[in-house]
Amino acid sequence: MNSSYHLNPAAYTLQQLKDQLLSRTLIPSRKPLTVNINNQFDLLHKAGINTLEDLLTSLKTRKKIEEFSKKSGIDFDYLNLLRREVNSYLPTPILLKEFSGFSAEDLQRLTGIGIKNSRQLFERAGSSTDRLKLAEISGIEINTLNELAGLSDLARIYGVGPAFARILYDSGIHSVCDFRAYTPQQVIDLYEEKANRKADFTLSDLKFSLELIQALDPGPDS
Repeated sequence: MNSSYHLNPAAYTLQQLKDQLLSRTLIPSRKPLTVNINNQFDLLHKAGINTLEDLLTSLKTRKKIEEFSKKSGIDFDYLNLLRREVNSYLPTPILLKEFSGFSAEDLQRLTGIGIKNSRQLFERAGSSTDRLKLAEISGIEINTLNELAGLSDLARIYGVGPAFARILYDSGIHSVCDFRAYTPQQVIDLYEEKANRKADFTLSDLKFSLELIQALDPGPDS
């Protein structure tokens, strides 16, 4: 069975989402989500929303949000903000060219076989066996593919962009499973040492990332 790049939204409950919103230090623009949250989430539940997947389906477009707002009695602006929050749980795949340290020739070879971003690489080269086959097809060194696969796996983590993924990888954290073994403070210390600057994220941010990856498939080789 193939591992999913993102968490399974059908397995992430509305209660989990509510708990996360209440336990985190939200950025100012998202703080309105906690205002009258018990009533808002009661209304969501009464309207048939039980999981992240239900939310994603019901709030997929502006028109759907407008319709759901009328149906549920929840303000449009609240629902629109909630949609942004929920979408952030499913990070946009990163273009492989945004990861530092790889030749344009190797990236072009991958592009030639339909692999341009972290999700495509994760899905086609998630296991060591898959990477060996890909090395034969593409002519790319297996060590290069292993590194790209590790960075692509790390890019599945909430809040991890290409630069952060590189720092993690160069520090010996090569996968989601490796990341799970660290505490939020250890990750901050590691980041500040490698980046030689103060982290622009908090313990609360990392705690959330570590909690959210519990819902991620660990990957074929884990």
